[in-house]
Amino acid sequence: FPGGPQALMEYLSNNVKYPVVAQKNGVQGRVVVSFVIERDGSITDVKVVRSVDPSLDKEAARVVKSMPRWIPGKQNGQAVRVTYNVPVAFRLQ
Repeated sequence: FPGGPQALMEYLSNNVKYPVVAQKNGVQGRVVVSFVIERDGSITDVKVVRSVDPSLDKEAARVVKSMPRWIPGKQNGQAVRVTYNVPVAFRLQ
């Protein structure tokens, strides 16, 4: 992610909007989202690997899909596709 893991966590916390339904029901937890970073840095194949609640899963997937392009992974000097998992925490304040 441009700016490293710290920037990624910052991006997630700034862009996640807590679903109202989940808020009302007091649902919280950590959704794990898996995705593929393509050779051009774009994000494809977004899947929820660890589900908490359908509304939270949907929001986590939306935020991951809206991420800016990544710097693609390299192997032997060639850009390669990389599968990545990211936890998205939902905590009620």
